[in-house]
Parts: sequence; structure tokens; C-alpha cells
Amino acid sequence: MTPRMATIDPFVVLGVASSIRRGSESPELFARIWKTFESQQEDILTVAASKVYYGVTFPTADVNVTDYLAGMEVPAATPSPAGLEVRPLPGGAYAVFECSVYAIGVTYQYVFGTWLPSATVHFDDVRPSFEQYPENGAEEPVRLYIPVRCR
Repeated sequence: MTPRMATIDPFVVLGVASSIRRGSESPELFARIWKTFESQQEDILTVAASKVYYGVTFPTADVNVTDYLAGMEVPAATPSPAGLEVRPLPGGAYAVFECSVYAIGVTYQYVFGTWLPSATVHFDDVRPSFEQYPENGAEEPVRLYIPVRCR
């Protein structure tokens, strides 16, 4: 599985955020976060820039905790309705992997366990990684964006 390299522009995501302790990640945890997102989706759709969904993993000051945000891209000046968060994503270089929604966990294991240790780039742990879910759900691949920098 070879990624394509891409440079993306900064953008902003509005959605539901949850702090996650490393090692506690599970399909059930992410399903709960997305279910909460779905309960707020109508508020987000009114200001969304497109019908593409994002699952963004933000690093925090605690290396054992990340913030995961399930949301959609919105214009930069969008206010944050109650219960939702607006977060900017910086642009930059990313390795982009494609997989089915059912293979996200396995693909992340491959990226961090196999691909990155031998890659010509480093994981950029100060920028968020994210999943981009297409509007058509399971019909199209999910794209995993892994922030990278030159060695």
C-alpha cells in the first residue's frame, strides 16, 4: 500500500470533539462520537462547505491524550453553536492512504507499524491527522491523511 503525497491548504472543521486516552481507542468509542455528531448534524449542514465528513485527531499537550473531532468543513469565520467546536487544521504535507471504511483500523496499523518506520519522511506529530469520509459513504474510499515532514 503506497500513499500519494499531497500538500493541502489550511481549513476549518466544525463538529463534536472528544478527548481520547491512547490505548482506549475502539470501534465502539468512535461509533459513539459519530452518533453524537449525527444528533448535531443538522446544525452543521446549514453552514458546511461540502457534504464531506472529517474525523480529525488533534495532538494535545499530554502525549497520551488526543482530541478526536467528528465534523465537516466550514468557512473560517463560522461561529461555534452550543455543544460543537470549530477547529482549524493547518496546511502542509500529508501522506494520503485510501481504504474502505471497514479497513481504517488495519490501515492505521500498517501506516504506523510498517510504512512509517521505513518511509523517507517522518510523522509530524504537532499537526493533526485526519480521515476524509466521502459523501457517498461506503461506495467510495476513505482517505487517511497522515502529516509528514522531510527527514
